[in-house]
Amino acid sequence: MMPLQVKLQRVVKATKDEAMTVEQAADYLKVPKQYIPVLVARSDDLKMIGDETIIAKRDKMNGWLILTVVAVVFFVISVLPGIGE
Repeated sequence: MMPLQVKLQRVVKATKDEAMTVEQAADYLKVPKQYIPVLVARSDDLKMIGDETIIAKRDKMNGWLILTVVAVVFFVISVLPGIGE
């Protein structure tokens, strides 16, 4: 059987806006509303906004990774073609 926090995490991420109210989550999991904040606290990928809304955390991209990709693309497009001449 799947833990309740994993079920909650999956259902929140499956919604259109990746957000859900505490009441909706309690109805879906068939648990009291007071237990939902405990489940959110146990999950690494969810967080509470105020007292009524659960959202999925966004993945953060590393700025250095983006800069490195841009530098490599620049090198491939501009420098490599000039080396063969």
